[in-house]
Amino acid sequence: MDWSASMAVSPIGFLTALLLVTIWHEAGHLLVARLVGIPVKLIALGLGPAVWKRSGDDGVNLVLRALPTGMSIGVPGRRDADGRLRRPIRHDILMAAGGPVASFLLSLGLVGLAALIGPAAGIYPWLLATAALSTLMALLNLLPLPGLDGGHLLVLGIATLGFQLSPQREVALHRYGLRLLALVVAVIAVVRMAGIF
Repeated sequence: MDWSASMAVSPIGFLTALLLVTIWHEAGHLLVARLVGIPVKLIALGLGPAVWKRSGDDGVNLVLRALPTGMSIGVPGRRDADGRLRRPIRHDILMAAGGPVASFLLSLGLVGLAALIGPAAGIYPWLLATAALSTLMALLNLLPLPGLDGGHLLVLGIATLGFQLSPQREVALHRYGLRLLALVVAVIAVVRMAGIF
């Protein structure tokens, strides 16, 4: 197997692809937040404990975490503690959709680049594998589960119909959803490493 084919399936190739697609996905959320005027309070690169922090003049906290495997952004809740809206719901809907849309656009761009350079190019298999990963990230994020973009879109869609959770319950719902998702992913990883499936 030559280096180009192995790059698509090697740990370094996979981590590079994962870093690219997660940063691009979160950059979609970040760009939409900036465009519609939602203040961004946190930009964090990686997962795990923070190894470096800095507060910018614009009030944005920059954080570098121990495991360089992605990016996340933080914005103020859409409602204050008394339940009053800080901004129109459509702004939050657009921001939630920004990540999956960015992921789909990245997939299209990578497939287009692969078609342009052709199969003979060394990076061709990696481009296609990364495009597939970006599409998978978009589709998984659109699942209507708490903590994912689809869960945010579901809660926001229901809120436009007049049914709203309290700000505390909404935050708790998404937090528990993310914890449950992390637990499921960890169990699947352990089961796969144990060779059960």
